[in-house]
Amino acid sequence: MRTFPNPHAKPPRETGRPVLSRLALSTVLILLGLGGAMEMLALWWLQTPSSRVQNLSEAFIMAAQLTGLLGGYLLLIEVALMARLPWLERRIGSWLASLHRYLGGYLMLLLTMHVALVLTGYSLSLRTPVPSVLLGILRTYPDVLVATIAYLLLLGLGLSSIRKIRRRLGYERWHALHLVAYPAGVLAFGHEIAMGAQFTRNTYARDGWTLINVAVAAAVLTHRFYLPLRRHRRHRLRISHIVAESPDTISVYITGINIDQLNAQGGQYFRWRFLARGVWHQTHPFSLSAHPTENTLRLTVKGVGAYTRRLKRRLRPGQRVLADGPYGAFTAYLRRRRRVLLIGGGVGVTPLRAIAETLDGNERDVIFAQRATTEHDLLMVDELRRMQRQGKLTFLPVLGKRGKTRRDDPMHPARLREAIPDLSEREVFICGSPGMVAATIKNLRRAGVRRTYIHTELFDF
Repeated sequence: MRTFPNPHAKPPRETGRPVLSRLALSTVLILLGLGGAMEMLALWWLQTPSSRVQNLSEAFIMAAQLTGLLGGYLLLIEVALMARLPWLERRIGSWLASLHRYLGGYLMLLLTMHVALVLTGYSLSLRTPVPSVLLGILRTYPDVLVATIAYLLLLGLGLSSIRKIRRRLGYERWHALHLVAYPAGVLAFGHEIAMGAQFTRNTYARDGWTLINVAVAAAVLTHRFYLPLRRHRRHRLRISHIVAESPDTISVYITGINIDQLNAQGGQYFRWRFLARGVWHQTHPFSLSAHPTENTLRLTVKGVGAYTRRLKRRLRPGQRVLADGPYGAFTAYLRRRRRVLLIGGGVGVTPLRAIAETLDGNERDVIFAQRATTEHDLLMVDELRRMQRQGKLTFLPVLGKRGKTRRDDPMHPARLREAIPDLSEREVFICGSPGMVAATIKNLRRAGVRRTYIHTELFDF
């Protein structure tokens, strides 16, 4: 691995933008979410005097109310995380989806506990078998029947998100299934207002809860449906031309009207729908591989699966394109240090190349390290070398298979420090496969890079 010259002793200049790092802002949002959960707990506590808990059946019912409150709140958080609010998208990006996925298991646990506790509590109180209690409740309370439908829909979504099932479904079917989360949330809200003891006995709590739900619903309708449809009609995107980057990789150039009004940044991604035979019914996320111009977007696709290989065969100039976005926080906006290290592997090189185009600096400030097994596997080499000749960056191929020792592993912490002496003073952007990203973060941390200065964007669904 080529060694980068030792920089001047003067420390790198840091900018004051943004004030909070991506990690710090995520922490603040998590704390705010926990604060809301504490308010729900306080509402339950104040509405549950000790006189209401005189025996085991009543204890089960009160516990059911608590899990129902927390489950309803967590469901609202889950929907809000996927509302695609532009400010949060540009500051946190894929971490929102990661948090959404992480919380999904806890949501299903709370909702399942709620159902089990309700049935157990009333079974003990009425001295009736659980199946009879269930049938009696469904026949007597229409709102509970509606909530049961919502629960079954959410349970199906939870099961579909198990890794093995998710892989078998594929991105398109998995994504389409998750659209039912919105009607499930509406169905659950009706049950909460009509049957939730804390809301039926407290007018202020009911009105506040309704207002919050309406606000989240408005955000979803605006940013997931209305604005994408308006962009489609306004910008009229079409394929301008297609360039073969390698035997299995193509770059697709998209033109349209007033593309600059999309406010897209290098490194962000869109969910693309190409209106071509055999692929029009599918949408997939692809990052921009170049910073947008006034009337052109570019994405680069590597044929690694059935869908991407089909794109290479079916796409033609002039075909219409629908693009939902831009999404993601993986942009130069996250930069807070003058000196930057970009590390890309495979098709993960494409958003980094777009970010590199937008970074101010010279060949000493910006290093672009591309991870590959052999030189034949490198992508966009000509463009990166041209940027190096222009003095915008230093291109650093990192070749070889991953190993366990310093001699075998080109990404070993010691070898990274040798190649880049000021590594611990750099802001690092990483993009590649989940395994490559995880291994690189581990090596960077061992090499002395603080986690708050490491930025990633995982496109694994």
